[in-house]
Amino acid sequence: MNNQSNFNLPFTNLIEDQITFQNPWHGQVFAITVQLSENGNFSWTEFVEVFGNSLKEARLKLSNLNGNDDYFNCWLTALEKMIIVKKLGNLDILSLLKDDWTNAYLSTPHGKPVKIKNRSV
Repeated sequence: MNNQSNFNLPFTNLIEDQITFQNPWHGQVFAITVQLSENGNFSWTEFVEVFGNSLKEARLKLSNLNGNDDYFNCWLTALEKMIIVKKLGNLDILSLLKDDWTNAYLSTPHGKPVKIKNRSV
């Protein structure tokens, strides 16, 4: 494990030795980003720069970021940009994945795990 994982993670609350996020998808997109960075797909510094730009763009459109969904939508936008820039995927693949996720989410009964169908791209 590299030294990047030894820092205090932002945007979390420490409760009884467990890190929690406001919504499950916040933690999931955070974990995906950390994993991609730790696997060497991009540096944490590169991501933070793209994320900062995403926040700046959002601040031009919104008067106030509340640190919840709007904040993590900026995080997701930055992650998507990193995926495209680093050629880990492209806009078409991301669009298909979003469609698959939306369809799976809307067709999954409440309380059941959401499962995205397998797709070869």
